[in-house]
Amino acid sequence: MRDEQLLDFLLDGQMLYVGAGQDMIREGVRPVFVKIVMEGWAARYKMLENGRRQIVGFLLPGDLCIPQAIMTMPLDHSIGAINDLHCAMVQPGQLDAVEQESIGIRRALAMDAQISLAIQREWTVNLGARAAPERIGCLICELYLRLKAVGMTQGTGYFCPLTQIELAEAAGVSAVHVNRVIKQMRREDLIRWRDQFIEIPDPFRLARACGFRPNYLQMSF
Repeated sequence: MRDEQLLDFLLDGQMLYVGAGQDMIREGVRPVFVKIVMEGWAARYKMLENGRRQIVGFLLPGDLCIPQAIMTMPLDHSIGAINDLHCAMVQPGQLDAVEQESIGIRRALAMDAQISLAIQREWTVNLGARAAPERIGCLICELYLRLKAVGMTQGTGYFCPLTQIELAEAAGVSAVHVNRVIKQMRREDLIRWRDQFIEIPDPFRLARACGFRPNYLQMSF
């Protein structure tokens, strides 16, 4: 109960709204607040010299998009809203005080940091060692489990605001290639994607097809 009160204290403050397609913060800017996603999706991304964008991570409700650990240095990437985004803005000192008062919250934040690093390692494997169908299948599985953990799935499906261009920017392939992969996955009934809703008829079958192993998320189907 005390931990819930402390969390309510953290989240009961200033809120930030970022419209779909807009940047929350750009590379090179030093963050002032710790930000926690309350509603909407965001993407961490890097811009290349040729104007191409590489998405290096997705942020979902409940995620810390700007952790306290990077508050002393300029951000080395940008964060943009996929759809309309609402974030709680927390003063670093407030988070310090809550961590000192609650060992449970301190441990939860440490676990969150470890899982964030594990996700980044898995994305590196995805881009370096998996073919496009496996990359996209693993990403769909990962998003499903992350949303399931915060109660945002419906059966074995979930709302997904990503366009095929954004999926391509995350998977490191062209949008045309993504389109072909999605069509093939539909033909094989691995997924059903319609009107921003992805249904996975059999998550275990999809996981086997793409080689997805959820242990890095500390979760299971």
